[in-house]
Amino acid sequence: MGIKLKNSRILKILLSQVAGQPLRWIRASWRLEGVESDPQAQTILDSGKPVIYALWHGRMYCLFKAVPLEKVAILVSPSNDGEFITRLARTIGFRHFVRGSHKRGGTQAILGLRKALLEDDLSIAFTVDGPRGPRYKVKPGIIRLASQTGAPIIPLGSATEWLLSKFDRAWDHYHAPMPFTKMRLMYGKPLQVPEALSDEQIQAYCTELESELLRVNLAADSQYGFHHQERL
Repeated sequence: MGIKLKNSRILKILLSQVAGQPLRWIRASWRLEGVESDPQAQTILDSGKPVIYALWHGRMYCLFKAVPLEKVAILVSPSNDGEFITRLARTIGFRHFVRGSHKRGGTQAILGLRKALLEDDLSIAFTVDGPRGPRYKVKPGIIRLASQTGAPIIPLGSATEWLLSKFDRAWDHYHAPMPFTKMRLMYGKPLQVPEALSDEQIQAYCTELESELLRVNLAADSQYGFHHQERL
């Protein structure tokens, strides 16, 4: 009987190792040359308390330099592909994962994220426009999570001097930085979300977070000479 490669656990383990080690090397090669933090954000980060990092799906690379990987949990799909992503992320350096998604196991995902913040003393990395867009539009999940847990949202902005590619055909315009490129990070103005919000208030916070994420990412891009949204 032949092995079904698509569902082969051994194959996925091997592939995650093969893909993960080069990514780990590339991450180590990036040269962080500047970090700019909003004063309020820096005070929160210095306190060591768990936060919710908000970032765009297309600039996920910034997590490799912007957050302590061993103290951050990421949300991963419960699918077979999610298992591969978990192993790949673990090879790169992440240690904590919450399995679930908005469409599959959504309740489990919310409970897992709440537990990570409130019980496990972990921060959360949240791609606000994922997993399928629309690009640069904040979905309400991050606002609801912040409202339920009291954890502040820290917007993350990033840019690199050189990109291997910006995948314009991908929904998220994913940025793939080149090895050894220079990188800048920006921590934007934190968002503290109160409890018991109406739908209109949730949307208002989504809009506010969108605006701050746009600002910090454009500001980071401008450090490398991009002043007209060319990198969006």
